[in-house]
Amino acid sequence: MTTTDAEATNIIQIEVLVPVSMPDEERARFERAMVAFMFGADHVRPELREDLAAAGVDFNHLAELSQNPRIGVCPTPGALEFIPSDHLVQVCKQHGIDLTSGGSVVVGFTYGAYADRQPPSDQLEVNLRLPRAVHRDAVDSSELTADIVRALFGDCQLAEPAQAYLRAHGVDLTEIAARNVDRLGGPEVPFTSRVSPRAHRYLVEKGFNVEQFGRFTVNSVDQLGTPDEAGLAWSKTTCC
Repeated sequence: MTTTDAEATNIIQIEVLVPVSMPDEERARFERAMVAFMFGADHVRPELREDLAAAGVDFNHLAELSQNPRIGVCPTPGALEFIPSDHLVQVCKQHGIDLTSGGSVVVGFTYGAYADRQPPSDQLEVNLRLPRAVHRDAVDSSELTADIVRALFGDCQLAEPAQAYLRAHGVDLTEIAARNVDRLGGPEVPFTSRVSPRAHRYLVEKGFNVEQFGRFTVNSVDQLGTPDEAGLAWSKTTCC
C-alpha cells in the first residue's frame, strides 16, 4: 500500500496497532483471524446453546439470523457491503464522492507501534484515515468518523433479525448468561463473539484475548505510513 493508493477517492485506510508480539511466520494467520474479529458479526456463544434450546431457540437458525445482512448490491464475490448512514451519504455527496461506484477498505498491521511504550491492556487501538476530501471538509469530523466506524465494525449488537427471534421466544440473553457464568469463563466474558471458537482459541494462544480487547479506540488521522513489510495488507471492495 503506497501513499498514492491512499489518496484514491474511495479508499479508507486502517492501521491496526498490534499489542502483542508475533513472529514473522505467524503474522499472516494472525492477521486473517484479526480481520475476522474486527469485521465479523456478533453471534451468541455456543456455551449458551443448551439453555437456549430449553427455551425453544434453534441455535443454528439463530446463528443464521445473526449474520450481517446482505442487501445484494455488490457483484464482487466476498465484498464487504459498506452501508452508510444518511449523514455519511449527505457529506460524501456534498464533496463529490460516489459510494455506489465502489472503493476499498485497506487494513495494515503495525507490529512495532509499542516498542517504546506500554500497549493498552483493555482495548484495540486503530488509526483510521478517511478519503481526503471527506476528512478535510467535513463539518463535524468526529460524527463522520463515528458513522464510518459503526458501518465498518458494527455496534456490538446482535443483528435485528436475531434479536427479534429471541424476543419472540421471550428470551433475555442477559439472564441466560448470568446462569452460565462458569461456562462462559467469568462474569466479565460477553455472551457474544465475532469469531469462531477455533479462531478465538488461536487468538488467545497468541496473546490476544478477544474479550480483553473487545473495545476499539479509533483515532482519525490525516496521514498513515506504509504498514510493516511483514504485515499483510488486506482489502475488500465496497459497493455501497
